[in-house]
Amino acid sequence: MMWIAFAGKELFRKKIIWVSVVLTVLFIGLFCYGLSRTPVDPSQLQVAALMNGVMLLSLGLLFAQMIIAFLVLFTTMGAISGEVENGLMLAVLARPIPRWKVYLGKYAGIACWLIGYSVVLFFAILLPIHFWLDFPLYPLVILKSLLLFIWAPLLLLALTMFGSIYLPMLGNGVACAMLYGISLFSGFLENLPFASEKISQFALVFSMLLPSNMMLKRVTYELLNGLDLPVTTDMVNTMGPLSAINVPSMAFILYTVFYLLVLLVAGCFGFRRRDIA
Repeated sequence: MMWIAFAGKELFRKKIIWVSVVLTVLFIGLFCYGLSRTPVDPSQLQVAALMNGVMLLSLGLLFAQMIIAFLVLFTTMGAISGEVENGLMLAVLARPIPRWKVYLGKYAGIACWLIGYSVVLFFAILLPIHFWLDFPLYPLVILKSLLLFIWAPLLLLALTMFGSIYLPMLGNGVACAMLYGISLFSGFLENLPFASEKISQFALVFSMLLPSNMMLKRVTYELLNGLDLPVTTDMVNTMGPLSAINVPSMAFILYTVFYLLVLLVAGCFGFRRRDIA
């Protein structure tokens, strides 16, 4: 609880919370306005109508994930190096606390706030689509999608904190932002009809480093699979870059769990050797 309160105090002190709230309200307002202007054809087939709902939901979650990613970057790009540079870390480590506890405590504190924000944003996208487009809500499907949606920011958080041990604040922010952008872009390229084997290999390499786009594909897959409708390949392809093609398997999900643990353990060891003077 102490680290959650400390992380919250830092977020409020840096005014990150207030900026995020304002931008989130603007985004949700624009998204809801766009939904309200979306024409609904009563004669449209149920499968086609639900596919439109899945596509709009995937699009909304994509932009929501990008907002959360930038929140993570601005919050933690100087989590270690920034506090070392301004001397704050000396005051923190003056107490008899092992460095690994400080590192994991900072991660857990920020992660708790991040989970709460992600849950609110997820349902702020889902519920308007449910009410306007009559999109069905199945508890198990929603739970799976929500957990996958939350998982991607937690991986980015671990990677950004690990980078802050070795890189200066600005350099870490730029490096992680570029990695996130390339991972997202390569995932979109992989879904295009002209994508070659080399593009798929290129996308796989970056998805192994930062699997944000892969998690989004899995969310779309879970939403489609949960509807239990006769969805053809052509119908999935109509979603374009948002289509659930090359969906990560359960083995890949387990890899991301292992990847997160490796980043946290490597971060703890790296922070132990970090010169804070």
